[in-house]
Amino acid sequence: MKKCCFNSLKVIVFSLIILFWLMLPEMIFGIFNEHLAVCFDPDKLGMVFLLAFSLSMIKSKTFFISFLIVFGILHIVQMCSMAYFGVYLTPYAIDFIFLETKDIFTEIKDVWYKYLYIFILVGVPYFCLGYMVYRDFFPRVTLKYAWILPVLYFCGFFYRASTPDGIFQMLFKNTCYASYNTVNSFSAYFGNILPKKLAGYKETVDFPDYKLTNIEKDADKPVNIIFVVAESINVNHLSLFGYERRTTPELEKYALSDPHFVYKKSWAAGVNTLISLPMLYNIQVNPKNYRKLIKRDSYLFDLAQKNGFKVTYIEAQNASLFKKTSLSHYDQSFIYSSSNGEKLKGESGFLDQVFQKTDLTGRNLIIIHKRNVHSPYNDNYMYENDTYDFFKDENTDPRINEYDNALLYEDMLLMKILKFAKSSKQETYFYYLSDHGEALGEKDMWGHGHLDPVDLQVPFMFTMFNVQDQSYLSRIKQLKDPCAHDIVLLIAEKLGWKVEIPGEDLNICQVNGRDTMGRAGILKIIKNPNSTTEFKLEH
Repeated sequence: MKKCCFNSLKVIVFSLIILFWLMLPEMIFGIFNEHLAVCFDPDKLGMVFLLAFSLSMIKSKTFFISFLIVFGILHIVQMCSMAYFGVYLTPYAIDFIFLETKDIFTEIKDVWYKYLYIFILVGVPYFCLGYMVYRDFFPRVTLKYAWILPVLYFCGFFYRASTPDGIFQMLFKNTCYASYNTVNSFSAYFGNILPKKLAGYKETVDFPDYKLTNIEKDADKPVNIIFVVAESINVNHLSLFGYERRTTPELEKYALSDPHFVYKKSWAAGVNTLISLPMLYNIQVNPKNYRKLIKRDSYLFDLAQKNGFKVTYIEAQNASLFKKTSLSHYDQSFIYSSSNGEKLKGESGFLDQVFQKTDLTGRNLIIIHKRNVHSPYNDNYMYENDTYDFFKDENTDPRINEYDNALLYEDMLLMKILKFAKSSKQETYFYYLSDHGEALGEKDMWGHGHLDPVDLQVPFMFTMFNVQDQSYLSRIKQLKDPCAHDIVLLIAEKLGWKVEIPGEDLNICQVNGRDTMGRAGILKIIKNPNSTTEFKLEH
């Protein structure tokens, strides 16, 4: 009996030792980042302890150390997400690591060395634990087939991920334990998302068909529709909207001189570019109605061509993104190449070159998807540092200084596009909407991809030239915090189409998470006329 009790005590003690080393990286990290500090959550702490317990009696040192290597790598990925973005890695964010690998490397190419400490932060404790086991520093109670315990532990998570209720809970139940979130997120990814993707599984939800009515009365009338899809714009960092730094001085002057100019805070369609662009171009209101992306029966480009518009697509990011968004039904395209960046002097020179080749006579739908102000922010204006490296406050986070400088550059680019639009001698409508926002330290979050209001409110701007459509202008002025679908429906109208969407409350903005099928969560912004805006996160 005494021996049994002693052995049980040794198992518990060694389990606590493992628990300590597994959680040490996040405990140290939390000292410097209170938002992601370790808290007391008995349920999640118990689950991490259960993992430690399942490892404590493993006899095979090779198995034990191999587990530490694999789990340590996953833990490093999780901690890097915490350090860079300020949030835990979700299962669908893991999926996007593989989809956006090139873009991720582009983002971190100038800052990667700042996060090398994460490898030390995780690597040293894991190495110490592995070394102690390898050298038998502690007397352990081992069992021959104890490796079954961690296998069963993860099988429990995989099973949970395979059930609808389980995977939903795993998507959003992030806690202040990076170790638990590593288990949770990667189990959901390997237990649900990846197998379904490999099997070609597609969820089916019945949605009523859109009702499209061609309302074009003059298919020969010359008209230009210019739709600028901006990149990563945080509306609260534009001085046009009240930001204390003058990031948009030229735009503010322009707003005073153009009686048709309208600017409003609006809500993005999704959390990142690969989600937002297809939703915008397909007038996809409900993120779960992914068949719009397949059938393309309400595709703006197609609708434009059917009414005699020449469709020009200008991609200021790269050819890879152009392909990933599966564009079609365009007559000509211009794609920025970074290899010509120095020659063109960045996006500014690229736009100059494109505008010289773009005809504004006849009927045109021109889509401009911008690159500025995507991170790394200083890359956007690096060819014109003398002019746009303006904000240098040493007491401000360098990322904010660089972001605000990029917005100053955006101010110039936007005026360039407006000048191009104004150069037309015929009826021209101009729309500007960012594909998604950018968190800049709000709630200790950085970057984009977060399903949180601080990351999703973006600027919308509108004006028109050589036309006096006061009724249309009045409707735009009356919009209150418009949804992304409000803007594209207005564009569709000028393309000669009335689009009716049965079964959807168009007063509710539905912002899609990191999954094209709406499985990574949807943030619903419910605009109550007589009360404050309500936010509701749904699966």
